[in-house]
Amino acid sequence: MAKKNNNSFLNKGYEAALKYPLFDSILNRRSRRFGLGMELKDSSLEFRSSAPPIPLDEMEEALLVWAGTGLTGLCLADLPPETGIDLLCQWTGRTWPSACNNHGTELFFTNDNGLYFVNVKHMLPQKHELDMFFKMSREEKMERILELYKESLVKLEDGRAQLPDRMPGLFEFNQWNTNKPGTTTFIPVTDVTEEYLNLLHLYCSHSYGFQIIDDLTGKPAGMEQWIKKGRIKENVKLSLFDLEVRILTGLNVEQAFICQNMSLALQALGLAGWTFSGFIPRFAMGAAPQLFRGLGFRFIQPKKGAIDPPTTVPVGRDGVFQGYCPPYYKDMNEAIDAFHEHKESAWKPEKPFPYQEPDKHIMKAPKPTQTTIQIVKDVANYIYDTYGRFPAFVDPMYMRLVFQAMHLDVEFYDKYYPKGSYSDMHLNHFRMFHPEIEDPFAHKIEKKRIRASQNKKRARA
Repeated sequence: MAKKNNNSFLNKGYEAALKYPLFDSILNRRSRRFGLGMELKDSSLEFRSSAPPIPLDEMEEALLVWAGTGLTGLCLADLPPETGIDLLCQWTGRTWPSACNNHGTELFFTNDNGLYFVNVKHMLPQKHELDMFFKMSREEKMERILELYKESLVKLEDGRAQLPDRMPGLFEFNQWNTNKPGTTTFIPVTDVTEEYLNLLHLYCSHSYGFQIIDDLTGKPAGMEQWIKKGRIKENVKLSLFDLEVRILTGLNVEQAFICQNMSLALQALGLAGWTFSGFIPRFAMGAAPQLFRGLGFRFIQPKKGAIDPPTTVPVGRDGVFQGYCPPYYKDMNEAIDAFHEHKESAWKPEKPFPYQEPDKHIMKAPKPTQTTIQIVKDVANYIYDTYGRFPAFVDPMYMRLVFQAMHLDVEFYDKYYPKGSYSDMHLNHFRMFHPEIEDPFAHKIEKKRIRASQNKKRARA
């Protein structure tokens, strides 16, 4: 097992990682699925690693997490204050873009030591701190990333999470290497409810006044009185299903951004890993704890759905990551009030803003009228009262992509692939990043050195 190196940010491996060229990371990015300690049986690519699994150390995980989803400063919010910034849910900047700066996707991960939640959303930069790493040396950046990572980390359970390792829950072609000893398995989960409520305030505003139609009834979704009053437009109709799919697709890309960021970081760190969707989400999240505890999310039973009987849906992990919906709130009125309280807290004068003169711009941002808020409540209550869930058709807490990282077994790739299947960073990883560990591939590095020396001699001759 890898030893913890308290000064790991000082070694030449991490120094090289921070200098690694972006375009090399992009061009060298590959899914590399075979890690140390793994075995692939009954296959034309059959192979058994001769080395034991070696888990990632704290600094490796910290860099992957912060590349994936880390706080980096304040967003610029360079929108017209009079018509745009009112949609922003917060002012923080992270390593990936988010609709309305909502950042509703958070990261869970498991390794040999436990199951963790990365709670970045509560973290704030300092006043005017647009770039938290501005003019820092590489060493200072490493120290700051590790400090922020430790601050964000919430340990939920001891030991590796009991994620699905068979069907139902994990497709057969992923069973041989997923969540194995020595790996770190990252699962981004998206809260759909916050941005849904945020966008309902836009769609139901006086400027837009969209009429939302329930696809299963063909009738307005709780908007009848507002249509009669002329507050909601009769000729601008939006399907409830289409609305929820639009919101989901706008949010689900956040998981892809996070996984791609971590994938590019793998190249700089000389690690193996890949992004995949082999888990059946409901089982990975904990819908059938008698089979797999998964991430331990709470599931509720809706009363109506597109299929009968409707399947249970995840609403949150209690006390950790919860949707704006019952059972965490008495009803959708209370959930919407809580949403407003959360959003308004980011606009308090004592909070950090990106502008040099915040008061000059913040005061121009329009606030939703009481009528708009009531229309939103009517729509949300209609959805919950009709379907026994919010949203009606997509999961309140949504999981799709998974990312796994581990140390690469280069011998597998040497056996089955031509040169170019991995980089020098992969081959030299242990020598550069873990000098305290015996390098399982030292003999390959020595052979490469001897060949290079012989080639030089031939060239001179």
